[in-house]
Amino acid sequence: MLHHRDLIPFALSNITGKCFSCISAPSTAPQFLKTRKLSDYKVELSWQPPLEANSDILFYIVRVWNETFELEQNVTGTSVVINVDSESRYNASVSSWTRLGDGGVLIHISFTTTAAEPFDPPQNVTLVNVTASSVTLMWYPPTEPNGIIVHFTIYYSYNNSVAEKRVPVSDLPARASPDSPFVYTLTGLIGGYEHTLWMTSNTIQGDGGVQSEPLTVFLPEDAAPLSARLRTSRAPCLSCTAKPSRGSLPWAQTPTHTWPPHTYSFILWISRVLSPISPSSLPTFFFFLLCVPFPEELSRWTG
Repeated sequence: MLHHRDLIPFALSNITGKCFSCISAPSTAPQFLKTRKLSDYKVELSWQPPLEANSDILFYIVRVWNETFELEQNVTGTSVVINVDSESRYNASVSSWTRLGDGGVLIHISFTTTAAEPFDPPQNVTLVNVTASSVTLMWYPPTEPNGIIVHFTIYYSYNNSVAEKRVPVSDLPARASPDSPFVYTLTGLIGGYEHTLWMTSNTIQGDGGVQSEPLTVFLPEDAAPLSARLRTSRAPCLSCTAKPSRGSLPWAQTPTHTWPPHTYSFILWISRVLSPISPSSLPTFFFFLLCVPFPEELSRWTG
């Protein structure tokens, strides 16, 4: 409301002034316009709102064109997926609109849908689990793939040798969202060695000659196999009950005892030693050993 004093009634007066509107067109263009190829004929454009919108943004106008193609679309969000005609070079622009227009400012880029090599490697490669024969890796795709990533390659070196594992994207577990990492477990490694691992990402054109930072990890050794003594100790003990005949050795008793495992192993060793010498005497020799109640008695007879 405007109030003015010192006016003469019933007289013509000139009054000058200024008025300001709370609504204005944007002073700056949208920010950070970029593209991401989704398939041979599908591209996603994304951007950020202008720094100085001066009012609520009602919508954005997106234009995409080249010599044979032109598309214009109104978008209320900050991204849009468009279909293109062929693998070629395109121009794109985005302007933001309030109730008073776009302010005559827009952002413009050029892009190509022809597959190229990545500009950067897989991102944030980390090891999330390590065993004696495997490592589990987690990583994110490159920020500038320049095409569709068809596979990742994991390189690993140990003991002065280098090997590689190609991992197709189709073989990886599905990600919960586009912002989720990839996860893969590399198996068949050898414990007890220091391993160095790094990764590349590949389009159909190649990996761009860029790789992730190497990671070095020492794999623990596998558990040592059970020793012969431990395996023997787990075997059932040999129990024997024998009744000597009349005229048997004077120290022979009617024993009922359990032989310890190492004595059983000793018996087997003796049989292997004597078998080439006198095979026909083995039954008598075995009966003789089984009737010996203590290893000390055996030493008396073997010297």
